[in-house]
Amino acid sequence: MEQPDPDALDTVLSLSIAVAAGDEEAVELFLRSHEGDELAVAGAHVIWRMATALGQLVEPRRSPPQMVHVFAQALRDEVELGDDES
Repeated sequence: MEQPDPDALDTVLSLSIAVAAGDEEAVELFLRSHEGDELAVAGAHVIWRMATALGQLVEPRRSPPQMVHVFAQALRDEVELGDDES
């Protein structure tokens, strides 16, 4: 997987915190500070690393693609239950 620009990686992590905090002004600032493709690569890297780490913590152990599937299913379940806050 292509390594993200360290500055874009910092932006993605900060963007995640801003989204979680509901800080719309910060979200807009972070989105405007980089090209979309840079943020996409950095975001994908974060998700892949997270999936790799979490996959080692469950039994049976799961691969990153399996964990991404688990993440996607959890998001679908949330929307189906009406828990989506967007």
